[in-house]
Amino acid sequence: MSAALELFVFSWGVYPRRVLLYLAEKGLLDSPQIKITQVTISTEGKPVAPGKPPGTVPILRLPDGIFIKQSVAILEYLEDICDSPDPKQPWQVELSQTAGIKGTMRGTTPEEKARSREMLALADETTGYFGLACHKGSELFAPLEPTSALAAKLILDYAQKPLKLLEAYYAGNSRLEEDGGRVILADCVLYSLLDFASGFYEVDLLADPEFAGLRRFYEAFKQRSSAQVPEDHFPADLKKLACQWLVLS
Repeated sequence: MSAALELFVFSWGVYPRRVLLYLAEKGLLDSPQIKITQVTISTEGKPVAPGKPPGTVPILRLPDGIFIKQSVAILEYLEDICDSPDPKQPWQVELSQTAGIKGTMRGTTPEEKARSREMLALADETTGYFGLACHKGSELFAPLEPTSALAAKLILDYAQKPLKLLEAYYAGNSRLEEDGGRVILADCVLYSLLDFASGFYEVDLLADPEFAGLRRFYEAFKQRSSAQVPEDHFPADLKKLACQWLVLS
């Protein structure tokens, strides 16, 4: 029986890794209903794979041929199926039943769900700022587009604002040590960013001492089995350029 879903990724990318972390935490990384296809980067710098439509990854192909092309939408879609599978769709029922984590990763009460959505939005906002800063300030993008050390610094400063709001949610929070180590969607998005920034661009987004709660979260998540990656997780040739940042003159 062929998989109902196909997920296109490259495992070290910040957005694809959100989904891979989720699947690992949910116990669905090896689900027979999800085919994970690793893409390659063409000489033109585009992600390619058989059957993949144009666009960046992650991309999720549904059984009817429709594609979901945004990582947060993919996370929400998969969680919707696990929470409330359509009984008329056997593959959805199987996906839900085989999930290692029973119960939602978004909260059960309206208050918990709202809190989860807010954390997810803040983590996604921070990722967007950081990505733009990389495009403006990293040598990796210098041959491809206009760069500016000043613009990169200002954007990184803006990235601190949603992080400060997130700190309030994580300060004094030992959720990963208690409550069975329960992870929520926002955790997957946030950890993917923090590890990508540190491991690929060599930027510590939590350098400010006031991020004690976020630092504790990051160090705790790093120990989870879902977060383990090989030493060559980030491609060395690209990392060599990525971690070189323009300096203000």
